[in-house]
Amino acid sequence: MAGLHGGNIKEIAEIYHLSEKSIIDFSANINPLGLSENLLKVLKENTDQILHYPDLRYTELKKEIANYHSLTPENIFLGNGAAEVIYSLANVLKSQQLLVLAPTFSEYEDAFAHQKTNIVYFKTKDNDFKVNTTDLMTKIQEEKVDTLCICNPNNPTGTIIEKEEMIKLAKFCQNNQIYLIIDEAFMDFVDEKESLTTELGGNEYLVILRSLTKIFAIPGLRLGYLLTGNSHMMDDLESNAIPWRINCFADMAGRESLKDKQYLAETLSYVEKERLFLETSLTKFSELKLVKSSANFIFFEYLSTVDLQKALIEMNILIRDCSNYKGLDGNYYRIAVRTREENEKLVDALERYFYGKSHS
Repeated sequence: MAGLHGGNIKEIAEIYHLSEKSIIDFSANINPLGLSENLLKVLKENTDQILHYPDLRYTELKKEIANYHSLTPENIFLGNGAAEVIYSLANVLKSQQLLVLAPTFSEYEDAFAHQKTNIVYFKTKDNDFKVNTTDLMTKIQEEKVDTLCICNPNNPTGTIIEKEEMIKLAKFCQNNQIYLIIDEAFMDFVDEKESLTTELGGNEYLVILRSLTKIFAIPGLRLGYLLTGNSHMMDDLESNAIPWRINCFADMAGRESLKDKQYLAETLSYVEKERLFLETSLTKFSELKLVKSSANFIFFEYLSTVDLQKALIEMNILIRDCSNYKGLDGNYYRIAVRTREENEKLVDALERYFYGKSHS
């Protein structure tokens, strides 16, 4: 089911006549620790907030985000999920020529194409899905690009461009008056030190997008934001924004979650441990060619023409078919890092599929 977004449990369940609860979802890259106990407690204790309008300016939420990144509230634009922020940004920039990696998250292509922007692709498959920034800068100049978008870590590959290289790229874009949009939706699963939020000061061409959906396991609430030092861009974004676009529970979830340092630390440790477990376990299957990941998911090629997603869903396990991503012409899949119990079930299912029996 290549056309389906990750996490589309309901549609998959209908197609394969399964109950939604019976499916173990490896297709959506959500924090395996789930909703934090602190956040759940706060939400339950404040259900009466639904009787009131949210703060129109989201003052406290912006303060918490600013504290988290050591920035000021004036640097922050909020959206009802990162997708809304992406479409708002595309509407404001009105770019002529956008360059994106291939493969990468497709929402940028869709949003900018809606504004009649021409899309140019920088393919990474032949370089093991790594980005050579020198070649990228050459491509930017050749194509006369005015906007560059990079997901770092990249989705679906999980690869990351080191901060030193990203700083060079940011300076190159600034010197050539090219907007650099960095999607850091999965940066919380890596290390905040790799983020380019430290470079926002003095660079009006740098824009960073973040999402709280993945790291805090709140995809149903929708909350994303944009960071920039460009005051004119911020004014344009705010003047075109829909009022009350963040509901009271998403506002509350954002404020409380960003304070929960213990949950964030536990997440980093747990994801790293479980990713290593999965990488080690999957490497033993010679049919799977893994790409080294820095995020909370693993990307691989299945060296066969058989539909692995279909084979695994028959064992109630859903993985992400990546064949609809630009720049992929093989049999590629992505799996999220989940709990040890769930990860073991995935490995067991693969053993049954490849060997005809469980080796656990």
